[in-house]
Amino acid sequence: MLYVGHVKGGVEFAAKFPYPVGIVTFMVFPEFLRTDEGFADKVKVLVEDPFFDLLEIGPIGDHEWSKLTNVIKASGRDVRVAVGLQPEVLVRKFNPNALNEEERKRAEEVLVKDTEIAGKRGVKAVALCSGPNVEGPEREKAKEAFVRTLSAIAAKAAEYGANVYVETFDYSWDKKRLLGPIGFSARVIEEVRALGHKNVWLMWDLSHAPMLGEKPEDLKPYADLLGHIHVGCTKKVEDKLLDWHPGFYRPGAINTEKELAELLRVLHDIKYSGAVSFEVKPEEGQLPMEVVNTAKAVLIRAYQLFLDGI
Repeated sequence: MLYVGHVKGGVEFAAKFPYPVGIVTFMVFPEFLRTDEGFADKVKVLVEDPFFDLLEIGPIGDHEWSKLTNVIKASGRDVRVAVGLQPEVLVRKFNPNALNEEERKRAEEVLVKDTEIAGKRGVKAVALCSGPNVEGPEREKAKEAFVRTLSAIAAKAAEYGANVYVETFDYSWDKKRLLGPIGFSARVIEEVRALGHKNVWLMWDLSHAPMLGEKPEDLKPYADLLGHIHVGCTKKVEDKLLDWHPGFYRPGAINTEKELAELLRVLHDIKYSGAVSFEVKPEEGQLPMEVVNTAKAVLIRAYQLFLDGI
């Protein structure tokens, strides 16, 4: 729970931040994109931080899950956990929109199994991204393949009362995912919902916005589909935009508290009720908590700017 002190019109007051604050653990500690060894011990510092209400974790084994639940219990805090399956797609290369049906089915099996494990552990939220972008006439077939995979994941999540969040990425600069621009991505979510899967939502990431040419204002037509928000930075290197999630105010980091304040204004306008999670990654020579604490300060300042504007 976060309260921010502020002065407006000569009046001092404290305002509660209106959304749960989360953090993507496998970005703060990027080694966990490939292993879960020592996971619970390292994220303990985040569990115990009253700033955070939500931890987004990757798939982890039973041993580290047991240790994590013990860490949360010992903290005395009500910390929620969501499972991000993006590493399965981006790192382990399972493609949920593969045109080859055998390859798509392999991805579906992995992602559905991960969802089942999360559900059995009581996790109520899983997230994923689409596979590589497909251009030309085959794009519609790739979209249909993703709809089949996402429908299977959503059906499994529904067995445990869980929601599924689909993250949009850039489709021309760096990660080049099938679901990029919000308009196209929203149509995919609507198609899956039309099949009866009402537990599927969009996830929008502020750090992907520069690569997509999008702004927070673009979210307004899709308020009823928006379920989760990520906050971070695109990195500009010479003439390239990269999805490296550097800490705020690192060299080349594009996003600042001004863009975040604008996002908070739009979320307020559309009556958004989900969480806002940081996705920031230490660069060479940085300690993880350096980028975490900078991000916390940026959120506080962005909220103050938002309060100034209302």
